[in-house]
Amino acid sequence: MKFKKYNAQTKTKRGLSAAILAAIAASVCCVGPLVLLALGVGGAWVGSLTALEPFRPYFMAITFLLLGYAFYRIYRKPKAEECEPGSYCANPKSDKINKISLWTVTLLILILFSVPYVAGVSVTNRNSSTQSAIFSAKDIARVTLDVPGMNCPACPFTVQKSLKNLKGVLQAEASLEQKKAVVLFDPTKVSIEEMIRATTNAGYPSTVLEEK
Repeated sequence: MKFKKYNAQTKTKRGLSAAILAAIAASVCCVGPLVLLALGVGGAWVGSLTALEPFRPYFMAITFLLLGYAFYRIYRKPKAEECEPGSYCANPKSDKINKISLWTVTLLILILFSVPYVAGVSVTNRNSSTQSAIFSAKDIARVTLDVPGMNCPACPFTVQKSLKNLKGVLQAEASLEQKKAVVLFDPTKVSIEEMIRATTNAGYPSTVLEEK
């Protein structure tokens, strides 16, 4: 009987742990490159993270299924033989701890899933407030990069961040819908090759569409 009690509690904990791992796997394709870029970590290998993007919906579905299982295990009414006096589930404090843990994990997962969309909204708002004076400067060059690897709301934010980190880039706007980035830069300080290398190292290889 003690083994069954332990096994039930262990299954709940393992379900929550698996839900966290699935949520991380679902978000690493979008959030991973952005976090690494913020930490100053880059390289062509980062592209392997963005390759997971097609599997994001499946990881999200697995996450919610595991959370549903955890909610069932914690909120269901336990059988009498599972809560004998002195057992773990017979202690009111254990039930409270389980519920707090469950809701904490759920909140963290929801925050993790919302990051790409919040980043996407941030990109849209920033791009809409671009100052037109920059475009009219005579000593500024402009290039449009094709970035086909952008498939999530956070992707444009990561691409823009990688470009703006370059000295000489004055403005960078990436579009998820058009899968391209428009960059205004000082050609005496930065080259197009450096920009292509920067997006590639952030996990989003690019090529030149138009140069002015």
